[in-house]
Amino acid sequence: MTVMKLEDCPSGIPGFDEVTGGFYRGQLVLVAGNAGSGKTTFAAKFIYEGARRWGEPGLYISTGESKEEFYAYMAKLGMNFKKLEEQGLFRYVLFPTPTSSDALMNLSKELVSNAMEMKARRVVIDSITPFLALSPPLEVRAVLHNALKTITRTLRATTILTVEVPRGRESIGAEVEEFVCDALIRLALVVPEAGAPYRTMRVLKLRGRPLSRVAYEYEIGPPYGIRVLPTSLLEELESKINRLDRVPTGVEGLDEVLGGGLIRGTVVLIEGPPGSGKTLLALSIAAENSARGLETAYISFEEPKQQIEETLRFLGYEPEKLEKLSVSSVSPRALTLKGIYNIAEALHTLDRKVDLIVLDGLTALAREFGAAFAQIMREIAFSAKRRGCTLIITVISGLAVLNTIADTLIKLRVREEERELRRELAVIKMRMYSPTPRYKELKLVGNRLVVA
Repeated sequence: MTVMKLEDCPSGIPGFDEVTGGFYRGQLVLVAGNAGSGKTTFAAKFIYEGARRWGEPGLYISTGESKEEFYAYMAKLGMNFKKLEEQGLFRYVLFPTPTSSDALMNLSKELVSNAMEMKARRVVIDSITPFLALSPPLEVRAVLHNALKTITRTLRATTILTVEVPRGRESIGAEVEEFVCDALIRLALVVPEAGAPYRTMRVLKLRGRPLSRVAYEYEIGPPYGIRVLPTSLLEELESKINRLDRVPTGVEGLDEVLGGGLIRGTVVLIEGPPGSGKTLLALSIAAENSARGLETAYISFEEPKQQIEETLRFLGYEPEKLEKLSVSSVSPRALTLKGIYNIAEALHTLDRKVDLIVLDGLTALAREFGAAFAQIMREIAFSAKRRGCTLIITVISGLAVLNTIADTLIKLRVREEERELRRELAVIKMRMYSPTPRYKELKLVGNRLVVA
């Protein structure tokens, strides 16, 4: 029995092969996504690089835009298809918008005829959505597979089919899942209620390749056209952070536990039950850093500004002398997701660089908005990191939605010892440093917090 040897087919898409292993020659790839997710750009980049770098003729069948529109748009992304056409390495076929079931057979004939004539090694049909609207899914599947089998067997062509997925739908849909494909790529343009839109790619299937993870971020624009990021944007920023650039907390004993202080430009999550000292700790760090000359913003979502200033006095600070500290209070009942984002963004102005931001008491907001809240906080974290700003967040224990964006997790607890309540602190995790996750006492000595 002869075993067919699998031959790699590099996608040419920066980052894609590195994180997935890439396609094999002759595979059928289904790329699904909502409007604006980049399906056309993904398929075009696959065809373009195959012709430009490896001399593989490419056939692109479109049911949408004209050749002139396609060439103009792709030129802006750094892809010169006109030159490839002049070299005989590319052919663009505009297939009329299908209006009857006969169009499916016509597409099949057009596909086989053009592919065989130019000896295509890469083929794209962008998209099959109009045919699914006119013909039963099983019929579309049968006709296309017969045509693709012909060019695959003869030319060993690798084929990409694109399909539209309505915005808001998570599953691709029964119509598309009928297709027997070797690879299934799900692209998505995510437009949050607040913050910048972003794109994600999920590799739901990739026959012959082990998948270590199934979700990646990608970006579209010149000069790459499209590129897959091997790490998330936050992780990419983290890799640029100097782990030696520390922000002292000013709390006696805490900097030793942290290995010299907080790491500048990271996200710190302080969590604990009510009365464990979250506000006291966050406010102490804010006051100490503002006293050292760092621009610091403290926003409370639980306590009024007057009470925060009274707490500062209790800790031995004079609010009016902390010129670098701005304190504000926001009622969570009056907030929307966009409002949360706008508050954080408003802190960053052209004439003022904020070094440290404290968002105190986000528990009510986290419970109210759930996963959507986590996404907004991710946007805020990204914005802060991009500016080299350290972000401290306090919440009640038991909320896991913020753990994924936290670089440092400080847990507080209260326990009874010899009929006295004892506050304790432990640094559970800290990226770029390995703390010992052991609880130490957090107590007031005089009017200042001390970790002992």
